Amino acid sequence: MAFNIDNLKKNFKDVTDKTVKKTNELTSIAKLNVAIKSEESKLSDCYKSIGRLFYTAERDNLDNTEEIATYIMQADKIKANIAGYQKELAILRNVVICEGCNNEISNDAIFCPICGLKVNKPAPVVEEEAVEDECCCEGEQCECECECTCEEADGECCCEGEKCECEEAPAEECCCCENAEEEVKPAE
Repeated sequence: MAFNIDNLKKNFKDVTDKTVKKTNELTSIAKLNVAIKSEESKLSDCYKSIGRLFYTAERDNLDNTEEIATYIMQADKIKANIAGYQKELAILRNVVICEGCNNEISNDAIFCPICGLKVNKPAPVVEEEAVEDECCCEGEQCECECECTCEEADGECCCEGEKCECEEAPAEECCCCENAEEEVKPAE
C-alpha cells in the first residue's frame, strides 16, 4: 500500500471545501434568523403602537386614523421583509414555505401535509451556458472606438461602425465573423 501525497492533498482540499461551504451556510442561516427576530420585534412594537392609538382614540374620542394607517403600512412592510427572509432561509434549508399556512415543508412535497394546499414551487434557476462566438473580438476596444477588435486587421478597423452578427464587434463586413454577408443596420 503506497502512500500518495497527491490523494491526501485532494482529500484534504475536498474536506476543507465542504467545511467552508457548510460554515457559510450556517452563518447565512444564523444571520437570517437574527434578521427575522429583529423584524418580528419591530412588528410587535408596531402592533403595540396601533393598539395604543386605537385605545386612546376610543377613550378620548380622538381621530387617530392617520397615525394608525401609518403604523399599518409599516407593519405590512415589516411582514413583507419577514416573508422575504423566510424564503431565503427556506432555500438554504432546502425546504418550501407553504403559502397557505406558512409552515416549512419538504422540497419534494406536492401538497402541504398541514393544510393540504397545493405547493407552488419556484421555477428552477438555470444557468446559461456561455456561447462561444466564431468572432475574434474578445471584448477589447479597437482604436476607432467602435468596440471591436480584429486580430486579422493588425490594429486597423474593418468594421465601418456597424454591428456584426456576433453582437460583440460592430462590422458591416467584419473580417472575423462568418455571417458578415447579411445586411446589418448601422449602430446608433
